[in-house]
Amino acid sequence: RMCFDVDYLDSHDNFPWLVGVDIFIKDYLYVDEEKEKKRDKEIMNILAVADGITSGELDSQSAAMHIDEIKRKYGVSFPAIDQKREVSVALYKLAERVMSEVKPHQAKSVGQIFPWVLKSGFGAAEKKEFYESIVRLPFEDTTIPVPAAYNRLLASRYGNYCEIRKVWTGHDYPFFEAQKSEMEALSGETFQNFSFNASMLERKEIDKSRSLKETSMECLSALGSMLDEATAILHGGTMEDLVQVISDSQQLAADFGTLVEDVKGVDRACTVSVTSALQEYCDALFQEYQEIAEGSDKDDLSLSRIALDNVSKCVTDSIIERKEVVFLPLSARDWKAFGETYADVVSRDDTDVYVIPLPVMRKSVLGNITSSDGEIEASIGLEDYPKDIAYTDWKSYDMSVHCPDVVYIQNPYDGANPLLTVPLKFYARNMQAYAHKIVYIPIAKTSEFGEKDIVDLYNLKHYAAAPGVIYADEVIVQSKNIKNHYISALNALAGEDLTKIWDSKIHVTNPCDKEDTGRMKRILYCIGLNELAEKTDVLVESMTDKLGVFAEYEGKISVSIALYPDDRKQWDVVDRELAKEVFDKVMRQGYEVISMDASKADEEASCYDAYYGSPSPYVPAFVMQGKPVMLSDYRG
Repeated sequence: RMCFDVDYLDSHDNFPWLVGVDIFIKDYLYVDEEKEKKRDKEIMNILAVADGITSGELDSQSAAMHIDEIKRKYGVSFPAIDQKREVSVALYKLAERVMSEVKPHQAKSVGQIFPWVLKSGFGAAEKKEFYESIVRLPFEDTTIPVPAAYNRLLASRYGNYCEIRKVWTGHDYPFFEAQKSEMEALSGETFQNFSFNASMLERKEIDKSRSLKETSMECLSALGSMLDEATAILHGGTMEDLVQVISDSQQLAADFGTLVEDVKGVDRACTVSVTSALQEYCDALFQEYQEIAEGSDKDDLSLSRIALDNVSKCVTDSIIERKEVVFLPLSARDWKAFGETYADVVSRDDTDVYVIPLPVMRKSVLGNITSSDGEIEASIGLEDYPKDIAYTDWKSYDMSVHCPDVVYIQNPYDGANPLLTVPLKFYARNMQAYAHKIVYIPIAKTSEFGEKDIVDLYNLKHYAAAPGVIYADEVIVQSKNIKNHYISALNALAGEDLTKIWDSKIHVTNPCDKEDTGRMKRILYCIGLNELAEKTDVLVESMTDKLGVFAEYEGKISVSIALYPDDRKQWDVVDRELAKEVFDKVMRQGYEVISMDASKADEEASCYDAYYGSPSPYVPAFVMQGKPVMLSDYRG
């Protein structure tokens, strides 16, 4: 049921809607087709009575007559006839009992009796032997049991099941949208996580009042004034006055150096340059003070002046005119979306780069953070990030002090996501006050899709028509097609009259793919466990032939082999000896053997030019990237 109770929402990811999982049962069927038809007719009769009672199409007298007949036939009892729901439930339970009356040893076929066998008889049956060898295949973050001959079963049921289909005539997508619409109609409220306001497009003026650059200019000015004062004292002041000014100047230089170390980091080259220059300035002041204290008739502080000029140059080069760029990745996996941009920026001599992995925190429906301190830190997963990058703790980075030139973000939601969020100071709307430019780069490329792909369009509106995208000064997407979808989603939220604004801020990266003719074509050859069950007699011999063909093109193509799944135990379940032959042959070839991870299918597919072999989760990834896919034929 739908539930908006706060405690319920806290324990259900802030999700109030009624949802479920369809589970379809395969029952054993009679060998005798006539006997199966007789059973199916009895099942339909039981279900018809149940539905007639529920709908009211059967009056009490007719219902009682049917119930008495069923009682005698099956030797069961039922609730009182006036308890309609309870009677109907009992009838459905009886129908399920009848569906399961055939035992495994009595059957040669199985089928989903309700509704397919009831509709199509033995035409909806499948061989029992296909379900007698069960293996576990990866699914999401777990594994699920499936028949070893899964390819044959899926192909017989759905035809080319590897073909991507995103349009159907079933229920709405997602299923719970109808509930949302109903609740909005009843309550007069909307369940949008945020609403657009034209003021969101008004770029805030940068507040530099606390920035290191502003402070640096103030410090340089103050140090210059102090040195002028010290010089003037030489022409008409006391030694006590000189000591005080030099002491104050050295203290300011020390405090400024400490500030630079705190903000920029002790080991950065720009920090070392500034602090070294400040130390040289302090040393020059002390040296000239000693000379004066020992009776020198100096009338200027030339060494200190030269040292301060050097400080000014170092501060200007290393702080005031130096660029600062910030990357805010959401996870080690998502960091890869920043990879090319980071490589470009970090190679610039005039730029300091800060990589600040953000925690992703859970929140209540009221907006309160519910993750513990330990969970917040664990969510960062710093140990999974590349080891050759210096990272900055999110808690220590003060945007108002750094006032970075560019901030690259991956979180488009600000606070609009109903469950997950990042620290408030890293919301795009808040960073606008201090960052000169905010650039949104999605965490990964999506598949290309069209106007009829309702699933993709539904999902896109949640991350494209989002606060971070609106507040960002630039949005980088993968193609002109995806850019147009972003614009459509934003127009649906904010109105068609803002099309030019979206068009100007959304840019396409790598608008045309240039073919790299200087490298070998990369082929991914996949061998699926299903072949072990379906092509037992010819598998190894056929594999030998196919590997031989690859060998003929050595030097022209690069081949990687993937075994799906790569869990050897699952292969052994089907045929231990044949599995050993397959694995041994693969390992002897000398080709790269990769581990298949369905969650990384899109990423892996981008590394290859074509796919060959057995059906696997990688097939759709290659198809969506427009790369050739050829399913292998092991018939010999």
